[in-house]
Amino acid sequence: MLLIPSLCQDDSDYVTTAVYIVTLRQAPASHYEDELTRVGNHFRHGSSGRTRLHKPRHSNVTRTDRRHGSYIAQIHDSLLKKVFKGEKYLKLYSYHYLINGFAVLVTQQQAEKLSRRREVSNVVLDFSVRTATTHTPQFLGLPQGAWFQSGGFETAGEGITIAFVDTGIDPTHPSFADDKTEHPFPVPAHFSGICEVTRDFPSGSCNRKLVGARHFAASAITRGIFNSSEDYPSPFDGDGHGTHTASVAAGNHGIPVVVAGHHFGNASGMAPRSHIAVYKALYKRLGGFAADVVAAIDQLL
Repeated sequence: MLLIPSLCQDDSDYVTTAVYIVTLRQAPASHYEDELTRVGNHFRHGSSGRTRLHKPRHSNVTRTDRRHGSYIAQIHDSLLKKVFKGEKYLKLYSYHYLINGFAVLVTQQQAEKLSRRREVSNVVLDFSVRTATTHTPQFLGLPQGAWFQSGGFETAGEGITIAFVDTGIDPTHPSFADDKTEHPFPVPAHFSGICEVTRDFPSGSCNRKLVGARHFAASAITRGIFNSSEDYPSPFDGDGHGTHTASVAAGNHGIPVVVAGHHFGNASGMAPRSHIAVYKALYKRLGGFAADVVAAIDQLL
């Protein structure tokens, strides 16, 4: 199935390239991790016989999951070569975990070829997306609700890593420091993400609070509309929205809010003891594109 906007579709579309998101019918790699978990639980809790197999360790499942991810990327490349037979195209991403699919720069005619393949579930023209925002712990009643029930803000979010797909983060903000409490942040037990190092996001930007940071802009760059004078080709936040959202959800507790010399009280994230992992896919002014957003979500999974 090929999904395209109903506006401005004419003969020129056949010579104009665009980014399309292609989803295949085969299950994503995360499906196989679920299968391994179910099989492990079945044998561990089996009702007959003496055989008991423990649930696979997280690291082993991750390695198996990555092997399936690599295999799926090979399937994507093989399909593209088979369909286009020497025609020009540019694959931007292979999606392994959220969906089994890829983002590719092709003409509408080429997209239609892909949509007719039996391996393909649907083909969607990439589209722009915009940011949204959130509220405060007081509005949600956390001090007398979830925080109180879990032992106070000192432990709220303990052991959890929250992933943010947004405009990035300012790692120098005190809301993301790992030395603001008497109890040091532990290293997350099961987090396998990475922290990009660039000129705008130097080594040391990540810590035990901010444990991961990446950026995704292939679709915006391919379109020729990414402007490095307005935003950063790195996880650093050139807009402010991502920093705000991360601080609201997971920022440290009791951080003074000072604007133009005026003190507006102390702020706190809703889960102040949680870790933060940032996946930047939205940018100042231009917003973002679904291909980059899906790539970000695919990686955080």
